[in-house]
Amino acid sequence: MTNKLSTAGLFGLLTAAMIPGRSEAQQLTSPPTPTVAQAVSADQRQGQYVDADGVHIFYQVAGTGTPLLLIHGFPLSGQLFQGQLAGLSRQFRVITPDLRGFGKTATPDDRGSIQTYARDMLGLMNQLGVSKAIIGGHSMGGQITLQMYRQAPERFLGMLLIDTNAMGASVEEQAEWPGFGAQAEQQGVPSFVPTVTGQMLTGTGRLNDPPLAETMMDILAEASVNGVKGGGQALATRPDFTGLLPKIAVPTLVIVGVDDPIYALEVSETMKVAIPGAALAIVPQAEHASIFEQPAYANAAITRWAAQHYLR
Repeated sequence: MTNKLSTAGLFGLLTAAMIPGRSEAQQLTSPPTPTVAQAVSADQRQGQYVDADGVHIFYQVAGTGTPLLLIHGFPLSGQLFQGQLAGLSRQFRVITPDLRGFGKTATPDDRGSIQTYARDMLGLMNQLGVSKAIIGGHSMGGQITLQMYRQAPERFLGMLLIDTNAMGASVEEQAEWPGFGAQAEQQGVPSFVPTVTGQMLTGTGRLNDPPLAETMMDILAEASVNGVKGGGQALATRPDFTGLLPKIAVPTLVIVGVDDPIYALEVSETMKVAIPGAALAIVPQAEHASIFEQPAYANAAITRWAAQHYLR
């Protein structure tokens, strides 16, 4: 994108303001051997496009098993799930789209809503001939997933809710989320990349795994101004899904980073209790992008859960 800071420049800004996560004593489980997320530049991804709901949507797909649609959060792209695209494709047909205005999917305007994104994703499933899938989303993608279930529960084989929140936007959030769009328009998207990277990844991950941090910064910097404005609007006006949770009638796995600073562990614990039969996977040594920071741990949790429910 234009006026994009170099990854090296952003990484310098980020490491200069490093904020460590909670101590190891506060981790709830022991991690497996750390796995570095694949450091493939977002600009180099190879994929395909489909027209869905009037938008030319970019997506990647790998594998031939049970369909697994993974929807990224704000202000990211399908590159967030590169570790799942590679690590889960032996068991699933993994589909990772870019929402309108993010990654390689353009958007015709700066308007956005959870309902619009959900309609886009159902349209993508239609175009790909996927009648049913395990559908999961990270952060805002989790709210899109819940909206999809509200609109079309028959399309779900199972559900993944990753570092997300079922509650509607608070008064404070209604005022704060649009600020990202204003900042992107006035200062450029790269202006908030270091701060957001610090919320996505732990201090340990950023300091000890530069390729991990650089890939995250590439993903964030690829967002368009219209995408950021639309995503901020969507988050500020998102519906409340707490009343929907007890009605979810498909196997559900809630995944959360133990040090998530955006939607704290307690938020995921509350969702797990509210959804009948739901399971909870707490990812150690991870913040808001837990599935990206610790892909091996997250993939193992998904694989075990799917096997328990005969979804693979």
